[in-house]
Amino acid sequence: MTNVLIIENDSIVAQELKMMIEQAGLGFTVCDVIHSVVDARVWLMTNKAPQLIFCDVQLADGLGFDIFSNMPVVAPVIFCTHDGDYAFKAFENYGIDYLLKPLSPEKLRRSLLKFAQLKELFGEENALTKRPASSPVTYRNNYKTSLLVYYQDKIIPISLDKLDFIYYNNYQVSVYAQNARYETRDTLNNIITTLNPKDFFRANRQFIIHRKAVTSIQQYFGRKLLIGIASPTPEPVIISKANATDFLKWVEGMHYQAPLPMLLENARLVN
Repeated sequence: MTNVLIIENDSIVAQELKMMIEQAGLGFTVCDVIHSVVDARVWLMTNKAPQLIFCDVQLADGLGFDIFSNMPVVAPVIFCTHDGDYAFKAFENYGIDYLLKPLSPEKLRRSLLKFAQLKELFGEENALTKRPASSPVTYRNNYKTSLLVYYQDKIIPISLDKLDFIYYNNYQVSVYAQNARYETRDTLNNIITTLNPKDFFRANRQFIIHRKAVTSIQQYFGRKLLIGIASPTPEPVIISKANATDFLKWVEGMHYQAPLPMLLENARLVN
């Protein structure tokens, strides 16, 4: 049996989807139904990873894409929505299919068969499906050592050891390394999943920072932290009160995995 997690804002739609999946006769079973971004992130961090996820795009507390922010790939995702405008973003966030509501048994069956074909093609001999049954989501060991960026109409690799921070503003992601600025077509959400959490921290919705670039830490309003960076930043780097303790531990090298409070706060961020 293939375990499926449903993340759906409407409980009635979720139950109808569950019934269609299990009655498709293709060996799929629904392991749980979740209704919000935050609950989905907590579930994925504390349960065995499903083999497939059906995810509503528009949830009560954010977009379905927010669930996978700062998290490793846990399973292929089939996104479902009434709106066709999110299709491109869906395929940037581990999506293998994009279904428009209302769903029909025929459309659903085709999507399930697509997953089955991909599963057969690529096999299951990978880290995503070979975790122990009791193991929650953990970070990968094969992190990037360089990042491809655009500079003077060329694509060049930048060593992550040289990187100071990555900055998002007005739909543009910029990479700053040794006082030089480069552009990338990727999103912060996708980039952070490829970086070693020992070295990189998602400070807020604008910044990913390298630990070596941190030069000072000051108390800020509301028990937040103001972070000094080795090279000039376009705006101040602020760590929220909720993430302050985890950030200090990260600076000291006390743990390498993004803690639950940080992930829960970032679940509400839209990149």
